[in-house]
Parts: sequence; C-alpha cells; structure tokens
Amino acid sequence: MGARAALSVTIVTRNEERNLGRCLASVAWADDVVVVDSGSTDRTGAIALASGARCVTNPWPGYAAQKNHAASLAKHPWVLSLDADEWLEPGAEGEIRATLTSPRHVAYAFRRLSALSGGFVPHAWSPDHQVRLYRKDVARFGGGHVHESVRVDPPGTVGRLRSPLLHLTHRDVHAQVARLNEYSALASRTAFQAGRRFSLFRTLTAPLAAFVKSYLVKAGWLDGVRGLIVAVNHAHYVFLKGAKLWDRTRRLDEEFERRVPKTVEDPEPGAPYSG
Repeated sequence: MGARAALSVTIVTRNEERNLGRCLASVAWADDVVVVDSGSTDRTGAIALASGARCVTNPWPGYAAQKNHAASLAKHPWVLSLDADEWLEPGAEGEIRATLTSPRHVAYAFRRLSALSGGFVPHAWSPDHQVRLYRKDVARFGGGHVHESVRVDPPGTVGRLRSPLLHLTHRDVHAQVARLNEYSALASRTAFQAGRRFSLFRTLTAPLAAFVKSYLVKAGWLDGVRGLIVAVNHAHYVFLKGAKLWDRTRRLDEEFERRVPKTVEDPEPGAPYSG
C-alpha cells in the first residue's frame, strides 16, 4: 500500500458566517484548506482565518468559474470541494484517507443528504450524488450559471464514497423560495443564452411531471410535510424557469406601449426581462 496523497479542501463563500465554522471543523484534518470569498460583509473571512485556512478574495464570476479558481489555488492535485453550508461527519476522514492511499478512480461522488426547516429530506431530494473529491488535473467544474458539476476528462472514471455529504440546504421555507427565485432566473438566463425557445406545452406539463417525480416516484410523501413542500416548490421552480424564459423572449405589447407613458426614469416600461 502506498503513501496517502495529500488533500486540499476548497470552499467558496459570500456572507457565510453562520455556516462556515461547521464546514471548516469537519475538514480540519485536511492538508490544505483554501476559502475563496467574493466580498463578504460579515465575519466569513475572520472565521476562515481563525481556523487556519487560507482566505483569498475574488469577484464573483459564477459558480463553476469560482470553484475552478479555488481549485487553481489548491496546493495539492486531489481536491475536495465543499459549499459553506455542507459538512462531513467524522467517519468520512478515514474513508477519504483510505481512498487516497490507493485511488481506483480520478473522482469520487458523495450521496448528499439535504435539509429543510430543521430536518433532513431523504426521499424527495434523492438520489443526489455529488462529485466533490477529484484530481484537478483531469477534472473540473462545468455548467451554466447554476447547477454546476464536476466533469471528468475521458477515460477517467468516477467512484462513490459511503460517507454522506450533509447539506443545510434551507433553514426555512422563506429561504427556499428565495433561492428558487434566484436559481430560476439563472437557469432561464442559461437557456436563453443557449438559444432555447419558450414552450407553452412544456411550461404547462413540466411542473406537474416534476411534482409527480419528487412526491410519488421518489416517495417524497415519506418525508411528511417537508416532502410535500419540496415537491410543490420544485414544481414551482420548473414553472418559473419557463415563465422567466418567456419573459426574456416575449414580444412587446403594442397596446401596453401605447397606453403606458414613458418617463425619463423609466424610458422602456415594457422592455423584456434582462436580469
């Protein structure tokens, strides 16, 4: 058995003082920890430095780009990428150390267990396997403005770890709805930039399909009220993506243009959404 490969942990942050300490404590055993912050106004930076992590600031370029920038600052080829609201249980250290002693793959996925309003939701958000442990010379984050993921260069393969990745996803329903509003805007921007067209049929049917999949197929009903909330809000998120794509591509309404006076402060009251 060979020597264990050294490990760098990367974490991207912005105003994560409530979450970062938990995340950092769970990887205190790592050989190198780098926090890339995008302009926090709270104690995020101080918490990172107090833990012994390196903390650098980089303006926000998007999820995938920021995580790849963090990997470029890592001292070691093997990188464990975590979000500030994620953490590992104590048993993960031993499994990761053993894996890096004799790795059979170039990347490894965790089963992520996410929480809503003070409880985990094991069914409605399943399966959620996230590739987070990887060799940065043959893998990197890719994707649009949201829902980034690690992409592995062929012929590299991805293995799975038994240890779960825990995720304090939403502290309450208000936070979940706010996140869905933000993410649906980013997803619609990605679709718009890719040349995707609005579909009324898809906007009508896709939310229902999303609810059925989350609540019935994945047995979200076993998660109680949390499962119902997750399924309904996921359907709402799918609807919002379609509605916001329509908002980016809709035609100007001639009657609206005629009847709504333009002002110096609002010269284009009917202009399509561009956020």
